[in-house]
Amino acid sequence: MSAAYAPIQQMDAEALPSTPVPTLPPDVDPAEYALGDSPRPRRRVARLDRLSRRAEAFVLHRTGVDTATIADRMDVHPKTIQRWIREEVQRIPEEEAEQIRALELARLDAILVPQMRKAMAGDPKAADVVLRIMDRRARYLGLDQVKPGGFEQVGSLLDRLILGTGA
Repeated sequence: MSAAYAPIQQMDAEALPSTPVPTLPPDVDPAEYALGDSPRPRRRVARLDRLSRRAEAFVLHRTGVDTATIADRMDVHPKTIQRWIREEVQRIPEEEAEQIRALELARLDAILVPQMRKAMAGDPKAADVVLRIMDRRARYLGLDQVKPGGFEQVGSLLDRLILGTGA
């Protein structure tokens, strides 16, 4: 036989150096990785951080810290804190929401009493504060969503709450 057609002989070859196969992070889709695509960034860490910041803001608000202080502490705008708190309240089970509503109403009542005295004495700033407290109370109690025909009941309720009169 010629050298060009010589049979291939078995040779012992050294094994290729083995490199460890990298393990994929749990949030990477193996099919995407196998196709050579770069894994999509999963913003899980950022999401967890955002959720924990919202929860912290909500806890601070529940303990009585005002939104401006929370906003300064977290380096965000006060409107952002208000939005976070509103969204967190919507996620609360109804029983716990009632407790929070009662706490907020008690806080408003504590502010309302001295401001009402000042407003009745003629202080225009106190009158403005009283009106804003009344508006906030109405929202907490759902009085601003009254069905038609219930305005007399709302007026009577407000009279009883503020003046202690009415039937």
